Amino acid sequence: MKNLPIHLALPHAGMLLLASLLLIACGDSTEQATPDRGASTDNTASMDAGEGHGTATDLGTVTVGGREFGIVMLGELQPGKEGAFEVHPKGDAAAELDTLNVYLWVESQDGTQLSAPAKGGREGTGLHFHVTPRAGEQVPHRAVLRLRAEGLDERGSLPLDGHGHEHAEGAHHGVPAEFSGGGRTGHLELKLHDDKGDLELWLSEDAAGSRPFDLPLDATVQVEFIDLEDRTVTLRPRDADRNADEDGNPNVRDGQTNYFVFPGDTGADAAWLQGREFQSIVVLRFLRDGQEFRSEEFVLSPHTH
Repeated sequence: MKNLPIHLALPHAGMLLLASLLLIACGDSTEQATPDRGASTDNTASMDAGEGHGTATDLGTVTVGGREFGIVMLGELQPGKEGAFEVHPKGDAAAELDTLNVYLWVESQDGTQLSAPAKGGREGTGLHFHVTPRAGEQVPHRAVLRLRAEGLDERGSLPLDGHGHEHAEGAHHGVPAEFSGGGRTGHLELKLHDDKGDLELWLSEDAAGSRPFDLPLDATVQVEFIDLEDRTVTLRPRDADRNADEDGNPNVRDGQTNYFVFPGDTGADAAWLQGREFQSIVVLRFLRDGQEFRSEEFVLSPHTH
């Protein structure tokens, strides 16, 4: 048999096999790219970090208008910079979310509004908010949620520290407590101003402070500071005329009053009460109609300015 050229002697499949063997032996002339070991192949790592808002902080659950909402703060909230919140409705609120108008803003500890209200935008099963706290001396302390729906207009709030509840605060931004004596009970609000160290006290029959618990204008109230070696100060009416509080509201009724201050015009030193870090367990005592009244023990901390 006459010898044939190799390309004629081999069937088609054999030619393909031969070509593959020749490539392996000679090497592919096209160089394969090797990934840079220093570069990440994770797609998430190449995302712009600015697309996210930062670590989520669960602030807790607030009830507004009979509905429960969980509030989450995204990242750190800083004055002058845009921040973000998520609000997650629970129970019945989740089913009616599309019919609710929900707004959110932030306030300082004394209740000053520090950002414009933002209306929540729907994202999945919750709402997303962007707020920018106003730059200044005051810092954001709480997130306020406002709910408007079918004639309802209510608000609730949660502190930004993530404790899940607001510390008790009275109508005058002081510390509330109860007192008792002679078979009667009542409510007080003691306010310490951090800048001057002065004290204001209101006595009332009800927790809302709408019904004054009056004493004679010559009455005094003693405040004992348990954590300061039982140091005691005496509160008195500011004057016998109007006895106005620091907002200018008069507090004299038929020769009696429920409002007392320290140091007033006594000239007593109040410097030791100054400062935002001050705190002490305190107890209040006073007399009415010969009967001694005593407050519960409670922690006095200042109202900051």
